[in-house]
Amino acid sequence: MRAVPKGMGSTLFLAFSAAAIPVLLTVGLLLEWQARRALEVELARRLESLAAAVSSSIPPETWGLVFSLGPGEEGSRTAAHLRSRLERISLEIGAERIAVWTRDGRLILDTSLDLRIGSQAPRAALVERELEAVGRGERASTPLFRTESGRLLKIGLAPIEFLGGESSRAGVLLVEAPSQSLGAITNMRRTLWAAGAVGWVFVLAVAWWLSRRLTRRTKRLADAARRIGRGDLESTVPVLGEDELGILAEALDRMRKAVWIRERQLRAMLGGVAHEIRNPLGGLILSSEMLARDGRLPDDLARKAQRILEEGLRLERVVSDFLHYAKPERPHREQVQVEAVLMESARSAREGLQWQGECRIDTCSAVVSCDPDHLRQITLNLLRNAMQAVGTQGNVWASTRHMAKGLEIRIEDSGPGVSREDRERIFEAFYSGKAEGAGLGLAIVRRLCDLNGVDIEIADSKLGGASFRLGFHDDLEESTS
Repeated sequence: MRAVPKGMGSTLFLAFSAAAIPVLLTVGLLLEWQARRALEVELARRLESLAAAVSSSIPPETWGLVFSLGPGEEGSRTAAHLRSRLERISLEIGAERIAVWTRDGRLILDTSLDLRIGSQAPRAALVERELEAVGRGERASTPLFRTESGRLLKIGLAPIEFLGGESSRAGVLLVEAPSQSLGAITNMRRTLWAAGAVGWVFVLAVAWWLSRRLTRRTKRLADAARRIGRGDLESTVPVLGEDELGILAEALDRMRKAVWIRERQLRAMLGGVAHEIRNPLGGLILSSEMLARDGRLPDDLARKAQRILEEGLRLERVVSDFLHYAKPERPHREQVQVEAVLMESARSAREGLQWQGECRIDTCSAVVSCDPDHLRQITLNLLRNAMQAVGTQGNVWASTRHMAKGLEIRIEDSGPGVSREDRERIFEAFYSGKAEGAGLGLAIVRRLCDLNGVDIEIADSKLGGASFRLGFHDDLEESTS
C-alpha cells in the first residue's frame, strides 16, 4: 500500500484555483459590461431628451429665421441671439457643445466652433446613420467615441421643426456631452478588480485549507491501510468524521476487526494442531534415532530407521513453520549488522540441509533498523529455499548494495527459477511448487517483511535462477566500525 502522493494537496489546490480564477474574472467582466451598458443607455436617453427639449424650447418662427440664413450671415443679429441662447443652455445642462445642422450635414450654428454657414459640419460622417433616423422624425444618439485628445463623448440628436410644410423636419439639433459616468465605471472596475483579488485570495485560502485537510485525512487512512497490509490488525483505524472519508474509515476498521478475528481463530487452530503433532513427533524422532544408531539391527532395518528419522526431522521443520506462521512476534527494532546475519543464516541453512554447493556472501558494511530475529528468519528461509532449488552442484549468491534511501539485499541462485505465473502466488500460504514442505517458508518471509516495513520482490537472476530482493528504507545507517 503506497502512501498518499505528496502532490495530491498541490493538485487539489491548483484545481480549486483554476476553477475560481475564470469564475471571478467572468463575473467581474460581466458586471462591468452590464454596468457600462446600463449607463450608456441612460446617457443616450438623457442626451436625446435634452436635444428634443432644446429644439422645442425655441419657437418655430425663430428656427425659420435661423434656417433662412446664408453664408456670410454668421454675425447677424439672429445668429448672435441664437448662439447666445444655446451657449447659456449648454452651460446649464453641462453639454460640451450644441450644434444646429441641416439634414444633409451642413452647419448652421455651433456653440464651440466659428465656421461658415453652409459648410460641411465636422463629424458629419460619424453620425450619418443617426441623421437618417432624425430625418424620419426620430430621436437618435451615437455610440461612445473617443476624440483625438482621448476624451469619451456621445452625441444626442433630435429633429428641429419649423414652419414650411415639407421643410418642417429639415433641421437637426445636436447635443454633445462627455461621458462623465465613465468615471464611475472606471472606479467600479477598480472596485471589481480589488474585490476579485480579495475573493481570489479567499478562495485560495479555502482551497489550501481544504486540500491540506483532505490530504491529512487521506494520509491517515492510507497509513492505517498500510499497517493492515503489513499484518498490524490490532491498531484501530482513526475516526475521520461522518463524511465519505469517515464512512470509508469506519468500513476499513470493521474489515480490520473481522480479519483479526478470523486470523486469530486460524492461527489458534494452526498452533494447536502443531503442538498436538509435535509431542508424539518428538518421541518418534527419538526412537528412530536410537534404532538407527543400534549396531545390532540388520542393514535393511537400519536403513528404514534412518528413513523414518529423516522424515520425522522433515515433519519437525514443517511443524516449526506452522508455529512461526501461527504466532509471529511483533517486531522489536534494533540496529542489526547485515553482514553478520547473512553469514549466520548461510551457515545454518548449509548445516541444516547438509548442502555442499557454493554460497558466496558479498556484503557492504551497513546496519538496518529491524527485528534481528525476523531478519535471521527471512534470510534463513530465502537461503534455504535457494539451496534446495539449486541442488548439490548449484551456486547461491547473497549480496548487499546501498541505495539512495536505504539498503538492498539480494539472494540469487542458479536453479530453475520461478515462472511468471508462480510469482503471483509464491508468497501465498500453503502454496508450494515442491513435492515436500507445507508451502509456508515464503509466506513467513512475506509476513515478516510486512511487519518490519521491508519490500520484497522476485525477479530473474544473473545466475540463471531466481533473485529475491529485500529493500530497507529510511532507517539505514552506515557502520562506523
